[in-house]
This record gives sequence, structure tokens and C-alpha cells, in this order.
Amino acid sequence: MNISKIIFPAAALSLLAALPFAGTGCEKVLGGNGSTANLPPVSTARAEQRTIEENIIVSGFVKPETATEIKSEINGRIVRINVENGDDVKAGDLLLEIDPSTYQTEVDAAERTERQRELDVEKSERDMLRIKGLYENDFATEQDYLDSVTTFETAKLQLEVVRATLANAREELAKTQIRAPHDGMVSDLDVYVGNVISGAGSFSDGTTLMKVNDMRNLRVEADLNEIEANKISLDSEAHLTFDSLPDTTFDGKVDYLSAFGVQDSTTSTLYKFPVRVKFQAGKKLVRPGISSNISILVARAENAVSVPASAVFIEDDARFVFVKLGEHRFERRKVEIGIGNLNFIEIKKGVSVGEEVATTRPSQAEIVGGEKLPGGQPPGARS
Repeated sequence: MNISKIIFPAAALSLLAALPFAGTGCEKVLGGNGSTANLPPVSTARAEQRTIEENIIVSGFVKPETATEIKSEINGRIVRINVENGDDVKAGDLLLEIDPSTYQTEVDAAERTERQRELDVEKSERDMLRIKGLYENDFATEQDYLDSVTTFETAKLQLEVVRATLANAREELAKTQIRAPHDGMVSDLDVYVGNVISGAGSFSDGTTLMKVNDMRNLRVEADLNEIEANKISLDSEAHLTFDSLPDTTFDGKVDYLSAFGVQDSTTSTLYKFPVRVKFQAGKKLVRPGISSNISILVARAENAVSVPASAVFIEDDARFVFVKLGEHRFERRKVEIGIGNLNFIEIKKGVSVGEEVATTRPSQAEIVGGEKLPGGQPPGARS
């Protein structure tokens, strides 16, 4: 801001001192000299009590809170796909099937072996009971009886092993049917019937078949600067709007704020702090990938004395308002401000409810008194 001072020669000051000023005439001189008769009206507004919210405005992109990659646990060939990209699915819905023939064969074989071992158990039990009766009547030796007991117990153990093998075979067969792990929308489906896929195991990540995205619980990720990051905390309230959905708004909360700054890729001197806002879309369709404007609540003042933001002027480090005294007459008054936003600023000290303040800067001729400028200059002495 350019600073200009009004300097009066000594002779001129003597002449001014001799002139007979009266009332408002002197105030006009203090305001910078000049007639106010032809000046346009100054826009004003009254100080009022209202609730003011200070917010941080950032933008980001919508992502699902849960986006599950669907992979097979087994190797095989795809024989059926029951969904397409964009389909809504419920937990447990059948998404696709892998050729079950090999796994069905293993189940059939295990079931036959199970039946055989069941018969072995039945026979060994009968033999044990028969030999026990003979032993009790001294027609069989103790060793014969003990051997029959061992045979029976061994048959039972073999049956348990076969049943475990059968359970595993049935579990592998069930894995040929890929089902939705939770409610959501299908995306990233990029496989076809006939594709041979690899299962996810200890030595392989497996083939990604598709994703199922929870469309009810969503989040928006954005970046804050260091000043903004220090103003918010976890669970801070947020309000979300969308350019592509002008009639859709949601309330959310900050559920993640990075404790460490990440170097901005565009410059080596700035760091950004990732933040995440979670919200519930309910039944409304909000597509992942669309942009969102986030307003994060920083502070709220209830019943605060406030004026329009355009009514507060800055002189060096001080804040001033121009309080209306009458037609084309304004008093410069220093104020202490609180929180603010683009519309209103809280006035903690200097203005009372009902007082009228200028929302555009009055001319020097209209400033008739009040606080001096920083540095001791009278009102109206700075342009």
C-alpha cells in the first residue's frame, strides 16, 4: 500500500489556525478537507448478533470407504460371470464361477473313502465286541481282545482323517463360487469366461477379478497446508457439496489427519497434510471419482456481535471499522475481531449491536473523527 502524508507549510498552518471553524466544519478538515455534498452514498450494514462459523475450504475426490479386491483362492478356468460393472450386489451374491470338475472329483473320491472307513469302523467294532465276549468266557486270550480294541480305535482314527480330507475337498469346491463379501457396487471387472486365473497364495498375489465398493460409506481425501492442519482435529465437522450434483449435500466428519507432512510434488519447500472426511451417502448415488468441495468447521461463535467482512479494514496490523454518525459522516474505530468467514466477522470489542458501519471505504472528506492511524496520523491522512 502506498502511504501519502499531508504536509502543511508553516504559513499555511498559521492561516488555518486563524480561520473561524464551527462544529462539523472542523471535523471535515480532520477528515481530509472537501465537500461531501456531491458524494455518492456509502453502503452500510448494522452490527447484529448471529452465529458465525469459521471453516477451511478444500477439495478432493470421492472414494469408497471399503473397496474390496475380489480374488480367487484357487487356480482354475472361469465358466460363468454373473455380474457386470456397475451392478449392485448384496453380501453372499454369486459373482462368478470357476470350473468345479476337478474339485468335484476330489469330493466324490473323499466321500467314497469316507464310506469305506465307516464300514471298517462298523466291522472292527463288531469284532471287538465278539472277542470281548469270548475273552470274558475264557475262549479268547487277553492279547486277542487288546488287538481287537486297537483295530477298532485305528479304524476310528482313519475315519476322522478321511472326514477331514473330505471337509477340505468340499471347502475347495466351494471356492469355485466367488461371492460378494459385502453389499456394494461392482467395478474393475476385467476378466471373461474362459480365462484361466491364478489363486492368491503365499507365493502369488493372484488374479484380481473385480472390486466390490461399499457405496453407502464414502470418503473424500484432500490435502491441507500446515496452517490449516493445525486448526482441525479428528471428528471435526465437515459439510460436503459436489459440482456434478448441485442439489446434493452431506454432513461428514474428519476421521483421519496425517501427523506428518508430505512433500508437495510441485515444490520442494512446501509440505501438505493429507486429510480424510468420511460420510454416509445412504440411498443417494454418489459415484467414486467425482470431485467434492469440503467445508471443515474450525470454530463457531454463538450470538456473536458481527459485521459483514467487507466492513473491516486493515491498517498495518490494526483492524478498523467506519461507524456511521450521520449522512456522509463516519467515525474510524479500532476493533478487536474474533473468528470470521467470507461473509461475516465477529467483533469482540469496538462495535455494539445496532450500530451502522460502512461496507465500502468512505472518502477522506466523510471521515470526521475517531481512532488515529498507526504511527499517530489522523483519520483520513492515508490514501
